Amino acid sequence: MPFTFFSGLNCVSHVRRLLNTLGNALNPLLNASGSISVLAQDLIPEAAYGFSTVKRWAFDVLYTLDPSRDKLQGAFLTNLYTAFTLGRLRQDGFTVHDYLRRIPSTTSWKQRHPRLIFFHPSGFQIYTLYDFLAFIDGSGDLAQGVRFFRYSESALP
Repeated sequence: MPFTFFSGLNCVSHVRRLLNTLGNALNPLLNASGSISVLAQDLIPEAAYGFSTVKRWAFDVLYTLDPSRDKLQGAFLTNLYTAFTLGRLRQDGFTVHDYLRRIPSTTSWKQRHPRLIFFHPSGFQIYTLYDFLAFIDGSGDLAQGVRFFRYSESALP
């Protein structure tokens, strides 16, 4: 498999930028421009190879998201959602759904986003990212999405 970038470059930040640009192109603000839902991949001869690369990039971005670092906290959910959405374009082999629960920002206590930890009045902590992940990947329900946004809203300064 060919290397995508030269080793001297900051690959992940560049890939994050490229994925966000592709995400904006496939999900424009004006629906008259089209959207990801009307994308006909079979009409694009290079789509299979291109979306395989996008999927690989999405996995790289998801794995390297570290919301415990101040610099990455602001755009954490945007980068996570964009990488997840674009990683779903190619549903062959190991899918982004399988990968989502294994990324360090969901499994490591050290890489948790401090603003996504809600302290329940009874004294225990709730990491609301799990509700968000269940909501976006379809394994949860609307109530989990509402709970995530409610906790997030209460955590905003």
